[in-house]
Amino acid sequence: MSDDPVDIYVIGLGMVAIRQLTNEAEAAIDKSQVLFTVDYHTEMLERYVGDRVDELVDLTEEYTEGEHRIETYERMAQRVIDRAGEIDGPVAFALYGHPLVFVTPSQWVTERATEAGLRVEVQPGISSMDCLYCDLGLDPSRNGIQMFEATDLLLREFELNSNVPAMIWQVGSVEAVQYSERTGNEPARFTRLREYLERFYPPDHEVTIVQTATYPITDSKLLRFELQAFESMADEINPIQTLYVPPVAEKSVQNRELQETIESAEHLEFITRDEDPAEAR
Repeated sequence: MSDDPVDIYVIGLGMVAIRQLTNEAEAAIDKSQVLFTVDYHTEMLERYVGDRVDELVDLTEEYTEGEHRIETYERMAQRVIDRAGEIDGPVAFALYGHPLVFVTPSQWVTERATEAGLRVEVQPGISSMDCLYCDLGLDPSRNGIQMFEATDLLLREFELNSNVPAMIWQVGSVEAVQYSERTGNEPARFTRLREYLERFYPPDHEVTIVQTATYPITDSKLLRFELQAFESMADEINPIQTLYVPPVAEKSVQNRELQETIESAEHLEFITRDEDPAEAR
């Protein structure tokens, strides 16, 4: 009988093969009997895992050309849950990046395993968002940040704030819900997205397609172009890229009275108090 309090570890592998694995994720792998993975560095992962686990299962084999991704994710999640219920000991479900950032099967595993009485622990990983901050030299505390999945943006027509930096995720998969290994794009694929963005940004506004490095020997790639030239970039766009739209202008302080207030020592005295550290715990 396993004495581990967890039946399923859901972990992130980071973006650059196994180089961004956390100590926490490594410990979860060492505790697990079976490691399920959705990652495109399979050979590197196999070499790293070695005999740490009894079995390594590559769930990318579940992808089927032309199939709705939801059906694929259903099978992935169910395989993890079924196996966790069969064996005496934990299994790990490892996904590239962060395990809950733009990842559907991990969310289903977490929800459905809990409903089935299985104990789940989710551990964070380095996500593509973390890498994008470095790739772009972007500090989200300065002007905030807004982010949307490309197709969802078009479907729900979210209002964009042109004074706030925007991240448009999965731009290379826009307007598709089926899995496909076809990587080429027709220019018309991006027309609807361009037209929508031009509701909020001028046609000559410079945007950037970012492809974060996913291998140790490669660098991230940044492609800058004017929004009106979106279709002409079709051959350069792929499913793992993110569109960064910088603000048109930095919004100035609107509440001058508050600005003066927060800079005063008297206000700090007014909104804080001395507290016994022991009582704060």
